[in-house]
Amino acid sequence: MAQQPVLQSETFQFNNGQWFNGKTFKRQIFYSVNGLLTKKRPAKIDRIVDLKNGYVIPPFADAHCHNFDGAWNINEQIEKYLRDGVFYAKVQTNSRKGANTVANRVNIPGSVDVSYAHGALTASYGHGVEVYEGLAVLRKPGASTPEEVQKIRASKVRENDAYYIIDTAQDVEQKWQKILDGKPDFLKIYLLTTEEFEQRRGRTDTVGDRGLDPALVPLIVKKAQTAGLRVSVHVDTAADYRVALKAGVNEIAHLPGYFVRLEDSSEKYKLTEKEAIETARRKIWVIPAPIAYGSWMEKAVREKTDEVLRHNLRLLRAAKARIAFGSDRYGNTPLDDVLYLSKLDVFTNLEMLKIWTEETPQTVFPNRRIGHLREGYEASFLVLSGNPIEDFEQVKNIQLRFKQGYSINLQ
Repeated sequence: MAQQPVLQSETFQFNNGQWFNGKTFKRQIFYSVNGLLTKKRPAKIDRIVDLKNGYVIPPFADAHCHNFDGAWNINEQIEKYLRDGVFYAKVQTNSRKGANTVANRVNIPGSVDVSYAHGALTASYGHGVEVYEGLAVLRKPGASTPEEVQKIRASKVRENDAYYIIDTAQDVEQKWQKILDGKPDFLKIYLLTTEEFEQRRGRTDTVGDRGLDPALVPLIVKKAQTAGLRVSVHVDTAADYRVALKAGVNEIAHLPGYFVRLEDSSEKYKLTEKEAIETARRKIWVIPAPIAYGSWMEKAVREKTDEVLRHNLRLLRAAKARIAFGSDRYGNTPLDDVLYLSKLDVFTNLEMLKIWTEETPQTVFPNRRIGHLREGYEASFLVLSGNPIEDFEQVKNIQLRFKQGYSINLQ
């Protein structure tokens, strides 16, 4: 979605701030002129703001969510994101109709800036169908009984809105213009255990347990990139990851093994060093969304999942691959997910801070001057009461929020 024009804001002088420069914090004076940062003192200053020795960082971003596509709770979602300092969000599948109803509530200085997939590409009865048809006909994201499975399989309420069914190359050609007419900011596709694709495609008693035919992925990626659309892909297993890597996608929206059951082999989800190096070489973004944690999760499952997560993250870190943070938990910001990742002892506090404030915003809005506190960049930042390089938990202690030259005031 295009960023709406920023109305001219006041001119600010920010005193007594310790500004993050990508390595450490340095005491500096910055100004905000027409919503942009500058170190050059303007002729006129409307307001002087005392940052009270706070630690100034770029805003946070969420590279994987499914929020901001309905009016019923949009106020709550916006307030929660702004309170947690998350100014940018990438919606990795949504109802296009729902997003259109809240278009005037986002992508403005006082709200969250959002990019949308406007529907994902999947196979018949594939992943995404169970979520959006389940919500439409059962008021829940999925089925619990055989009868509910059949009810979801028969429903088409959200087709060509929250998802598109693609089973053949002919489907790609026939539906391509409809997909483009939806004006997505990027293209989202689903892969789901591709090593079992043929077996799962033949089942009639399930829904949501498959993704696209892996043979179609190179065609889809090529068409999308030719149309100027970056491609983000859901993956479950290492086999899915390899299909995405070979096809040249721009972004992998999960790390394989985000939920590893006790009966599963961990090797099914582990990347190789060669794959990590190739990911970095191709400059593909990878979004670990560590959904398998919390009090609801069996300890043994969480430990097994974390072992795979650490393995994959360490390989990607060593290869210097591009990492972005996201949640993939409806109604939540990525704050708890990022804090969880920080405790896995893979990244340093400095690396965590750079991923969340510098790297993640760039995959949400790759063409904007955000993610750094530099001359000519958007005047968007957070002021923390403590140093997050010394104590990463300080990311929770936000004292002040500025976005595009406007102060964000929360009750």
